[in-house]
Amino acid sequence: MKFHLIQSDNKNLITGYDLNWVEVNQERHQTSLIMTPNKLLLEWPVKTIKDIKENSFEAIESLNIEIILLGTGNIQEHLEPRLLEYFSKKNMAIECMNNQSACRTYNILANEERKVLLALML
Repeated sequence: MKFHLIQSDNKNLITGYDLNWVEVNQERHQTSLIMTPNKLLLEWPVKTIKDIKENSFEAIESLNIEIILLGTGNIQEHLEPRLLEYFSKKNMAIECMNNQSACRTYNILANEERKVLLALML
């Protein structure tokens, strides 16, 4: 699917996606990644929900994120309760959804100037 969004304020936005790739600002990526409106961290080592550990997001802990959108691939999967508790103690909300839903939700929140982070497993 292609999005037809106007790039504003040099934000990182999702401009397209398919089952095995995502486009950030018209640049295609086929490996898991983390992004915020201002940062793009390529080649995130997480490939499946089972790969997520407490330290999987340590690169972003200093970014003052309000919400993490976790794209779990082509189907929605959920984190273990101990990981949900870990993020709750750090005052970070985390929502698990399939990649397509995560991409759409991220663009909306980024355009609303929310402190959002998108983590996609590809």
